[in-house]
Amino acid sequence: MIPLGNILVNHHLPVNEVRNKVFTVVKLMTGETILATRIATATSEMCRSLYRLSISFQIEFEIDTAVGNSVFCLNFTANESLPGINLLTPFFDQVNSLTLKNNLYRVQAMISLRNRQIFDQDAIAKIKSIIQQKSRNELMTELEIRNRELYESLDDLKQTTIMKEQLKEQNLRMGAELNVSRMLQQMILPKPEELAIEKLDIAGFMEPADEVGGDYYDVLYTDGVVTLGIGDVTGHGLESGILMLMVQTAVRTLKEIQEVDPVRFLDALNRTIYKNVQRMNSEKSLTLAIVNYADGEVSISGQHEEILIIRNNGKVERIDTMDLGFPIGLDSEIADFISHITLELKPGDGIALYTDGIPEAKDINKIQYGLERLCEVISENWHKSAPDIKDAVITDVRRHIGKQKVFDDITLLVLKRQSDLYQ
Repeated sequence: MIPLGNILVNHHLPVNEVRNKVFTVVKLMTGETILATRIATATSEMCRSLYRLSISFQIEFEIDTAVGNSVFCLNFTANESLPGINLLTPFFDQVNSLTLKNNLYRVQAMISLRNRQIFDQDAIAKIKSIIQQKSRNELMTELEIRNRELYESLDDLKQTTIMKEQLKEQNLRMGAELNVSRMLQQMILPKPEELAIEKLDIAGFMEPADEVGGDYYDVLYTDGVVTLGIGDVTGHGLESGILMLMVQTAVRTLKEIQEVDPVRFLDALNRTIYKNVQRMNSEKSLTLAIVNYADGEVSISGQHEEILIIRNNGKVERIDTMDLGFPIGLDSEIADFISHITLELKPGDGIALYTDGIPEAKDINKIQYGLERLCEVISENWHKSAPDIKDAVITDVRRHIGKQKVFDDITLLVLKRQSDLYQ
């Protein structure tokens, strides 16, 4: 058995980062993008299931060479029973639920590597490095811990002074980076006058966690077509801010040259972003959904959170985007994964777009806000204007969070087709 490393999964670590790590590792081992995508998606759904139950757990990565064919193992381990094994079963060769010593529980998911030769030291080292790479949230948490430890060690004045100077320099650098990131995020947000589009009622909201942005949204109006874009970049900080600016520019450019085919649109955007991410030597990527509206018809493409379609009577329809695209910047070729659907929007109908900072927001008991509650609040307030609907949701989310620290950006975009009465 060759241990490759583990990930401690809790409320500090976004599910998207777990998914991207699993995707990268499985693709390196198998060379199969589709298999890696399915395994990463199944793993992220398992994580979301355990998140909702507030179960802290870790994912262990191992290679078992003791059998005929080498086997790659993903082990979910916790001190509580782990439900949701059915989320993994369709995508792995074998899934076992085990009870270990010391009251530990494990779900072990295995994939046969079919004698692929990957066990040289360089390959193993690369895989371990990917698994062990820490997220921005983890680094910020460690920084907070170091701050506390620093002020608790005042007995050694000389050492404390040195550490304070080092911490001050580090905080200044990080503060400057976060300020630049926030400026970039605010610069690309649509202005209020851009949301004033005839026969539509539109409202947007974005609140970054700790003044750091990993979310993106935009509203563009070109040649009678309204384009809504919403995305969530992995991690936070300056790199995320730069990537958001790249995406916004690429989306606007493709709109200006009147590229309307959703496959060509997202494929061209992805290749542009992917090449720049490679040039930056970065591991960043993002989920991105593109929604086009014109003359009462909506076209949806790209992989992101569920899209909410709200009918005039307040009924909410949830559109799963998992099969409509692929994370942007993660792989060079994604055309085969892109699809789109079209829907009719009658007067009084509308759309709500959001990032995972809303449904995954937690209260003092680590209970998530949840997508069902988001749908309920939107439905109950759908008779109001788009700004009032937006305010009702954000107020309810803040009430749920209370005084807890916000660990992820909160973004919401509401579009409502005005009824004939107000046209």
